[in-house]
Amino acid sequence: RSMRLEASVLLPEYRDPKAGRIDLAASCTGLVNPKERLSLGERLGPGDAIVLLASSGIHANGLSLARKLVERLPQGYLTPIDQSGTRFGEALLAPTVLYSPVTEALWQAGITPHYAANITGHGWRKLLRHPGTFTYRIHSVPAVPPVLKFMQHHAGHDDHEAYSTLNMGAGFALFVAAGDAQRTVEIAQGLGVGARLAGAVQAGEKQVLIEPLGIRFGDDDLQLR
Repeated sequence: RSMRLEASVLLPEYRDPKAGRIDLAASCTGLVNPKERLSLGERLGPGDAIVLLASSGIHANGLSLARKLVERLPQGYLTPIDQSGTRFGEALLAPTVLYSPVTEALWQAGITPHYAANITGHGWRKLLRHPGTFTYRIHSVPAVPPVLKFMQHHAGHDDHEAYSTLNMGAGFALFVAAGDAQRTVEIAQGLGVGARLAGAVQAGEKQVLIEPLGIRFGDDDLQLR
């Protein structure tokens, strides 16, 4: 196989005897084979396109905030998040999208991403993880999942804070040659994963510019808070 994944044993991370609950943590290790498929970003450069793959909801980040919000909601986890009637607890349990089928299909199509970044614990600030000094200019943003709109509203976060914390509809970023961008979008969509050509890499200051929202993240924003 081109990739083998091994999940660790689930171990209790936190015990709360009074509440009668535990939080579980897990990890997953992947082996990339052949090594030519491994992309550490050495090919990333100005002119590359940024393709964002859609998230399915909260994914694995922001759950501490979600638990805090539950304490403020009169109906707790049973609170509807929108007119559809979906409850907050149900929305939080939406399965996280796995993007390995997309990267596998890109390999089969002869497309090798120059870099990739998961959008998790630091929200869209994760686009700054590459050590190089580039400007990541975003001109198109995906729709925000209802559960994240709900959380942003009840947490009182403006867009800058929300996009610096949550995935806000984008779970994974692929940086590909500009000529491969449209095909990358088509391949992802063909697998049922939402995708869009969202922006481009440019020479300049290390920053993320989310132009439709007037948001800027600089190099100093990629810090633990």
